[in-house]
Amino acid sequence: MTTEERLAVLETRMMSLEDDVRDMRIKVDEMHNVLMQAKGARFAIVVIAGLAGFLAGVSTKLLAVLSR
Repeated sequence: MTTEERLAVLETRMMSLEDDVRDMRIKVDEMHNVLMQAKGARFAIVVIAGLAGFLAGVSTKLLAVLSR
């Protein structure tokens, strides 16, 4: 593979990566806008995420105890 071919492959990968990052930025901006519009919903999302994390931790410990 020549240097020019390697450069072309690298440029293609970079364009794809830039498109992916652009799409992620758009999604994050949309989520941020939604959260800023609904302050109560933001609190509910944080609480639900915390509860889900707590339940996952408890279930992991419970499964470890039950598998003995």
